[in-house]
Amino acid sequence: MYKLRYFFVFVVIILFTMFVGASEYSIHKLPNGQTVVIYEIHNNPIVTIDTWIKTGSINENDTNNGISHFLEHLFFKGTKAHPTGEMERILESKGAIVNAATSKDFTHYYITIPSEDFDIAMELHSDMLLNPQIPRKELEQERKVVLEEISKDINSPAKLVYDNLNNLMYNYHPYKRKVIGTADIVGTMRREEILDYYNKYYTPSNMITLIIGDVDTEKTINKVQELFNQTYKKPVKNSYRKEHSIQSRRTNTEYTDTQTGYMMIGFRGENISDDTTFALDVLAEILGGGKSSRLYRNVKEQKGLAHSISASNGSFRDDGIFYITANFSPKAAEKLEKAIFEEITNIQKYGITDEELKTAANKIIQDTYYSRESTSNIASELGYVMALTGNSDLYKNYIDGINKVSSADVRSAAQKYLGLNKSAISLVLPESMKNKGSEDKAEIKHKASKISEHNGTVKYQIDNGSTLLINSNKNNNIIAINIIAKGGEFIETIPGEGTLAAETMLKGTAKYSSQELTKLMEENGIKIEPSCEEDYFVIEVQTTTAQIDKTLDILDEVLNNALYDDYEIEKKRAEILSKIKQRRDIPMNVAVEDFKTSIYENSVYSHTNKVLEKTLPSVTRTNVVNYYKRILDSKNIIVSINGNADSEKMIDRFGSMLKDKHCQKFDFSDYHVTRITSPKTTSKTIKDLQTAWLITGWQTAGVGEKDVKDFVTLKVINTILGSGMSSRLFRNIRESDGLAYQLGSNYSPKMLGGIFMTYIGTNPSSLEQSGAKIMKEINRLKTEFVSDSELQDAKDRLKGGFILAMETNSEKASNIGFFEAYGLGYDFLNKYTKMIDEVTASDIIKVANKYFTSNIVQAVVK
Repeated sequence: MYKLRYFFVFVVIILFTMFVGASEYSIHKLPNGQTVVIYEIHNNPIVTIDTWIKTGSINENDTNNGISHFLEHLFFKGTKAHPTGEMERILESKGAIVNAATSKDFTHYYITIPSEDFDIAMELHSDMLLNPQIPRKELEQERKVVLEEISKDINSPAKLVYDNLNNLMYNYHPYKRKVIGTADIVGTMRREEILDYYNKYYTPSNMITLIIGDVDTEKTINKVQELFNQTYKKPVKNSYRKEHSIQSRRTNTEYTDTQTGYMMIGFRGENISDDTTFALDVLAEILGGGKSSRLYRNVKEQKGLAHSISASNGSFRDDGIFYITANFSPKAAEKLEKAIFEEITNIQKYGITDEELKTAANKIIQDTYYSRESTSNIASELGYVMALTGNSDLYKNYIDGINKVSSADVRSAAQKYLGLNKSAISLVLPESMKNKGSEDKAEIKHKASKISEHNGTVKYQIDNGSTLLINSNKNNNIIAINIIAKGGEFIETIPGEGTLAAETMLKGTAKYSSQELTKLMEENGIKIEPSCEEDYFVIEVQTTTAQIDKTLDILDEVLNNALYDDYEIEKKRAEILSKIKQRRDIPMNVAVEDFKTSIYENSVYSHTNKVLEKTLPSVTRTNVVNYYKRILDSKNIIVSINGNADSEKMIDRFGSMLKDKHCQKFDFSDYHVTRITSPKTTSKTIKDLQTAWLITGWQTAGVGEKDVKDFVTLKVINTILGSGMSSRLFRNIRESDGLAYQLGSNYSPKMLGGIFMTYIGTNPSSLEQSGAKIMKEINRLKTEFVSDSELQDAKDRLKGGFILAMETNSEKASNIGFFEAYGLGYDFLNKYTKMIDEVTASDIIKVANKYFTSNIVQAVVK
């Protein structure tokens, strides 16, 4: 119901005085003193009714702080004519949007609704404003809601950094108070106090009602006059002493439970009626208005000192504040502050370019036009101006004011209002940084032993037991990180724990909601993708040098503070089970599922969707959380990094974020998988199936060190038999006999064993013939030497494909990490290509006979 409230309360209203001029609206003064603005827009059958009351926290004191906001909540608790909830039900049935917001200078209430329902909306709106009941029961219920809102803000670093800045900016002006109030005051506020405040300020003479949209002016003004028909009462107008300008740098640093740093710098500006606000708006755009701004380009992108940074000019009734806001890696606080003031000094000394001025003005004007597309935006902008200035001049003249700003005006504004000795600086930093120095002075907390180095990759053992592989590739600014945790599905107590843990890992943490986390990563180009495999739990990360600190902060939060909300788990569980059913709409998937369920039956390597759909419903949140805690034990983790990353920083950060969970060190030798001792066949019949599927396969060597020669030989065999258009299956079955459109072979090695399979989709009538031809090709591998040319061609294709698979930083980090995880060594790359070259025709016959035995597994769908 109160969608906008969080915006107004969370920070401060920074609407920037950006308004488009228009002459179509009319302003009326009613006998009761109420100002009514009507703007006919007939493009769409929509109307917005928006009433602004010229009171907010500015008219509060130390004993009733928060009363404006609390009262705003209570207006939705019914009138004599419409009991609690009835208004919302009526308006909701009409498709209306109902909202309200409280700020320092005003409170406003609005409805956007189809214009055919204007009369009923106007009646409800006026009744709510003029006749609130505020029942005691509802008051107490809503008090709990507001107290919860206050409590939520206490845990918000962004809110804390703003509140502390506000305290630095104001000593005695009422702007010093929080709009939302404090728990001790709101918690004891009496109904009588609230009604007294309402009667004092909520009179029509203190209201501006805007009606924007598909209406008739004459009918509308008559309707408003009829509904707000009250005797004129002189409005209360309070004046407050203006704050002095800041003469020396003011600072406040607070330490709290946060992973990143928050900085807000404030400079005393001008009130909304002062013409200097035009130049300050342009200055804010040039300094920090977007990706082309100086702070973004020089401080965030070039120096990498901030995750996000912006500037804005806030203009209020009595005052103004020019803000610079940044989120950053905590250790960079001093460097960030220095860099910000360097950018300010550059403008003060050298001014701005004509191109910068033109770009900034055009963007402000364009944004202004865009903002004027909806009736609700028009009402918000025009209402804001009129509530604070008493007229609509700024609304009409804003674009002219921006167009008149010169480069000299911008430089003069920077010189007059900005500067170190004119600043108030609010910082919020992690609790862990108390009594610690800056980034330059901070000691590396974690150490690592250098184990070895090969071909640019260095292997470290961090003091928390984890293995770190760093290839400092400086070819580009991309940094890829692969976190590989041993155990995967082996350490599940119920199959599906790891899958749910991976799928919901990013669905909210202690610090970020799911939506906040998604937005943060998207805005900064960060990718974090967890997955659970049979042998390993893997988190793939991709970022850039400029965003590495932000990425590591997010990663720390994900690795240590994932919430695993029940709702998110249930939603993902339902989604997975739905996708399982959806996959079975494709007959080939049915055949593959049956095959993989059978080949390592009753062990991890056969935990297919068929198993998952049975076990997943019984996996609880407790199961998922316990798995999350077990799988991320530092001593079982390998971190592989490829890119321009600082080794000391990586050692320190992963030393900190990867924890010793006091679990047993994972060893694959403690586990086993089922070994097949006889042939197995499954068969399914699907009515009217046009393409039948046959999957044929065997258990084979895995990828462990003891099986490495067989592993490489099987890779060559797979290339010869069924990989690509030059393979035997493609040439001899598809091209020669035309028996299939889709066929091939696949070798999938795991730590404790592998699977070698062939697949073919063919006409049901030729299924038996196709199966026989596949077995003929298998027998050829067991009995006939591969020719030198065919063998060399297969080797070249295999090596070439592997080189292509090592093209990107992400692929390099992944492959090097898995080489190490499988016990082959991170330097296996060169050994692998050499071992491919060493495979002989005799090796192929030997390995084919070793694994392609009568213990065959087949799955048929026909």
